[in-house]
Amino acid sequence: MYKRAIYLLVLLATMACEPFDLTKKTFLTCAKPAAGIGYTVGRLDVTFFLENPQGDIGAVGWDPGDGSGKSRVGTRVTYNYSKAGTYTVTLTLANACDDNFTTTKQITVSN
Repeated sequence: MYKRAIYLLVLLATMACEPFDLTKKTFLTCAKPAAGIGYTVGRLDVTFFLENPQGDIGAVGWDPGDGSGKSRVGTRVTYNYSKAGTYTVTLTLANACDDNFTTTKQITVSN
């Protein structure tokens, strides 16, 4: 009885599965993202934007470099610094294929 139950389970499991066919599978193709950091300064307010974007860009993240932990997301963002100084801004790009690109730029703001 036990062997018969095992046989039935194996038979049911193999009948329920369709063989894997790699030719039916489609894979994402992406061009690696890249861009420079563009910005305009208006005293303590800075607008960041992508300069010369290339490839497939899905997500855009900005770290203003002031240690506040207040990052921004988007192709064009505005950030208000709390005090004048020189900061290292970090731009991170990602696409649907999990390709990542990171670059930095130093900026100076004054009040």
